[in-house]
Amino acid sequence: MGEQKLSFTIPVIRTVIIDDEPNSRETLELMLNAYEPDVTIEDSCSIPQEAIKSIQKYQPDLIFLDIEMPGMNGFEMLQKIQPVNFDVVFTTAYEKYAVKAIRVSALDYLLKPIDPEELDNVIKRVREKEQQNRNPLRQFEVLFEQVINKNLNNHSIALPTQEGLLFIKTGDIIRCEASGSYTKFFLNNRETVLVSRSLKEFEEMLWEHEFFRIHESHMINLSYLKKYIKGDGGQVMLNDGSVLDVARRRKENFLKQISGI
Repeated sequence: MGEQKLSFTIPVIRTVIIDDEPNSRETLELMLNAYEPDVTIEDSCSIPQEAIKSIQKYQPDLIFLDIEMPGMNGFEMLQKIQPVNFDVVFTTAYEKYAVKAIRVSALDYLLKPIDPEELDNVIKRVREKEQQNRNPLRQFEVLFEQVINKNLNNHSIALPTQEGLLFIKTGDIIRCEASGSYTKFFLNNRETVLVSRSLKEFEEMLWEHEFFRIHESHMINLSYLKKYIKGDGGQVMLNDGSVLDVARRRKENFLKQISGI
């Protein structure tokens, strides 16, 4: 008897593309057809109202959603679809526009013009999430907090850990410490969380939330600042008793920042 070969079928990812720019839709369709054979395009929509009906009809696994659309942007469209029980990859031509909110939520996005390698990486992450049966509902709640809620201390952030995503309030973070390409979070309940992202990434996400990077290795929540100790760069003492150096080149901006508290 010959050896019996096992064959594995990769489940198809059913998707809907939503973008008001015809060229963007056509380009993404061509790229998916050329590079992602396990992705099937159920529909391609130019108007958010049409897209909502399409999503209800096809029940896709994934949608590619342009953020900047006339009449109703991508975030507003998502809020009209509850619950969001599918994956979303946001597409945008503007690196800074709304990207911070997406990154804080640990959701995926692609910058236009879309790079084939980045597209492939996104599809791989979608596949991994499906295999883990991960529900993105809480991530979208965090996203909507960022977009709508003006009380920054009540915002949450999604932290990717080895066990999965951990959702915490920004107001519960005392400080962050760089550890190579990782970041260690120190929380007000005395727990620590190690996250596989650099401190620079979190600096970009959290600067509006009263966080300040005082050193190459340290970023602090100014709400927990207890004392500044004068010196070459100086030091800070936080409410949890930690004492940290302030880098000399960051001292001037830091003192300006705390003078307004």
